Parts: sequence; structure tokens; C-alpha cells
Amino acid sequence: MQTSVQPIPVWDSFIRGYHWLQALSIAGLWYTGTEGLMDWHFSIAYFLLALLLTRFVWGVVGSDTAKFTHFVRSPRTTLKYLASMHSKDKPSHVGHNPAGAYMVVAFMLLIATQLTTGLFATDDIISEGPFAMYVSGATSSLMTEIHAINFNIMLGAIGLHLFAIVVYLLKKENLILPMLHGKKSLDENDKPKLTNSLIAWGVFIIIGTVIYQQFAKDIVVYLF
Repeated sequence: MQTSVQPIPVWDSFIRGYHWLQALSIAGLWYTGTEGLMDWHFSIAYFLLALLLTRFVWGVVGSDTAKFTHFVRSPRTTLKYLASMHSKDKPSHVGHNPAGAYMVVAFMLLIATQLTTGLFATDDIISEGPFAMYVSGATSSLMTEIHAINFNIMLGAIGLHLFAIVVYLLKKENLILPMLHGKKSLDENDKPKLTNSLIAWGVFIIIGTVIYQQFAKDIVVYLF
């Protein structure tokens, strides 16, 4: 039976929002950290922490294309995909392709490392993470060093990500537009199940409220 190829929703609003808010947050963290705007730096970090924790939850209970079990593939499958990239008959993927999936996981781990070390980091002058007081000076210094090194690794990963986007554009495959409108041209039989994103945004608000009450309340009041 012949099937039609048409624009099909593959990315829910939370996944799309997460993608762009994550990018803006990292840019904000870079700017505020460079300029010494530490109150803003911590506020953005807490926002990104709430976003990341929600993404972990959504990776378990969310839409098909958001679930880790849907897009994380074995190294062998990923190598086969990379080997087929120059082929006209390379398989299409509803959500993340196998190589992109590893980039998603890598970003999440790098961000988790950045946020975790930031909680224990200190500049030994004015600002320190909320947990720095609970560890030794040596441990806090180590966390601060990892925090700085990891951010440079993140910048390298961002550069690799942008390079991959350009490569796919040259191959006539736009990875940006689907993250804006949420649709890809696919066989109608490949349509994934999307869960109502209001659930994810509700989880985000709950997690964000808890973080705000525990860590960010004084900072936000000071800023505004």
C-alpha cells in the first residue's frame, strides 16, 4: 500500500522550548560569568537547573521523541548511521538521529556537571554556590576548577553542534526549522505519539518553584 509523505508533528512544545531556552541560558551564563554579574549568573543557573531536571523527567514519561528509550541507540547502530551519511538511501529518523542522540546526551551531562559544580564553586571574594559552605576549601576549589574547564568543553561541544547543523544544511536537511515549528516531512505511518506538553511545563513550574524557594528567592528579590 502506498503511503504519503507530509509534515507531521514530531517535537512537542516543551522539547522545542527546552532547546531554545537552554541555548539562551548558556549564552546568558557565559555573559554574566564573564562580566562578573554573579547574581544574574546564579539566577540563570537556577532557571536552567529547573529546565534540565524537567527534561530528565520528560525523557522518561514524555512524548515518544522525547524519551531516552526512543532515540538513544547502541554505538554499533550509531556507527552504521555515520557510515551511511554519504548514501542517498540512508534511513530517515522520526526524532533525533543516532549521532544527534549522543550529542543530546552529551549536552545534558555537560550541563548537569556545570550546574552541579557551580553549586559548590566559589570565587574566594564575593560569591559562592549555596553548597560551598558544606565542603572543605580544597573541595570547593576543585569544583570551581572543574566548573571552568567544563564550560570550555561545553563551548567546544556547541561548536561541534553548529558545525553538524551546517553539514546537514549542505546535504539539504534542515535541522533548525523542525525545532521551531515541530514538524518533519515523514511517512504518515511514522507519526509519533506526542504527550500534552502542558504536563511538562507544569512539572517545570513545580520544580522551578522549589528551587526558587530553596536557593534563588533572595537573589531574585535583590535583582528586582
